[in-house]
Amino acid sequence: MTTTARQGPREQFLVPGLPFSAAELRGMELSGLLVHVMGDLYLPADAGPAGHGGGDGVRTRAAAVLRLAEPVLTGAWVAIGGTAAWVHAGGEAPGVLEASVDRYHRRPLHPGAVGLRLEQSGLAPDPECGDAAHRAEVTPVHGLWCTTVERTVEDLLRAGPTGPERAVAALLLPRCDPVRLRERFRARRGRPGMSAARAALRDLLGRDRTGASGGGQAPVEDRPAVRYTS
Repeated sequence: MTTTARQGPREQFLVPGLPFSAAELRGMELSGLLVHVMGDLYLPADAGPAGHGGGDGVRTRAAAVLRLAEPVLTGAWVAIGGTAAWVHAGGEAPGVLEASVDRYHRRPLHPGAVGLRLEQSGLAPDPECGDAAHRAEVTPVHGLWCTTVERTVEDLLRAGPTGPERAVAALLLPRCDPVRLRERFRARRGRPGMSAARAALRDLLGRDRTGASGGGQAPVEDRPAVRYTS
């Protein structure tokens, strides 16, 4: 699947030069007229919850990642790490676009509005052509392929079990079945960094239990399912 085949939502983002300068856009953001989405992308403040959780926010965040990636990524790719987490759950927009790609990419001659961190892995090929195990690791989110919530938590805790990645992973935990997540981490304990990631997960899930009102987490079946539509 190529980037041109990704028919995600085409939000009418405002970017520097069309027709306002970067300074003017920042000024309008400070005045409450615009909302900063990611990188150099803005939307009118009345356009909906651009950077927050919820249906419209997810759609807008996915569109923002696609828009920022179009000039620099070709071939099949999947949003991973902090980028995937932001698309799923919102929070502070990442300053780096993280993606798994299927081919080598030259670094752009001119730096983009966000940094770029790429890795080549088995996640990148078109999930529709991969095996069942591969397809279970990725999910389409309004036209953007992302790692699943559970895979994203795993990747974040492997990368930074005591760093900022841990706080980002914590935002995703309410969307996970804790039993399945523990089983996943146990079954994949041979991956690099999983020992520290498992310890971080135990700590995060333990905090959730002790900090929840009523003495524990709501049963998994009582939590709303997370669904995305293209």
